[in-house]
Amino acid sequence: LAVSPLHLVAGVSAIVNGGIYRTPTLIQRSAADTPPGKRVISEETSLKMRRLMRLVVKHGTGRNAAAPGYVVGGKTGTAEKVSGRGYKRKALISSFVAAFPMHKPRYVVLAMLDEAKGTKETFGYATGGWVAAPVVGAVVRRIAPVLGLRPMKDTDAAREALSIEISSNPGREQRLAS
Repeated sequence: LAVSPLHLVAGVSAIVNGGIYRTPTLIQRSAADTPPGKRVISEETSLKMRRLMRLVVKHGTGRNAAAPGYVVGGKTGTAEKVSGRGYKRKALISSFVAAFPMHKPRYVVLAMLDEAKGTKETFGYATGGWVAAPVVGAVVRRIAPVLGLRPMKDTDAAREALSIEISSNPGREQRLAS
């Protein structure tokens, strides 16, 4: 499956914004001029997806996208490039797509690296979580204050709203805070 970066960002936007797909545009509009869009998933499903995306950054493969004080959620991606009738094993496209702030998403950020190389710091890995997620974290840390977003405390109620119940052992649930 192949999609353009613009399609990926548009899809993720619909997933995190409550389930409404809006055609991407470069034209800045006021809230009153925003077209209505089309519902593609329910609000409930959107909330569940935001919780799962937050879990990826808090406890999963996207930990390197964490931006202290900002509630980031996302999804890693690593794909081998096509070569002839197969794939090049060491030629990767590594990506991380994120939204923030996850309790009330307003922004989507995508970092996509073509044939990134693992380093000592990444333990030789060139996957999305190791090379693209840190780029997104750095972008969020730099642009959030410019956008007027203030850092949140770990005890903020909005973070608690994104907590998720997971079961690591059958019959026993563990609560992971966002």
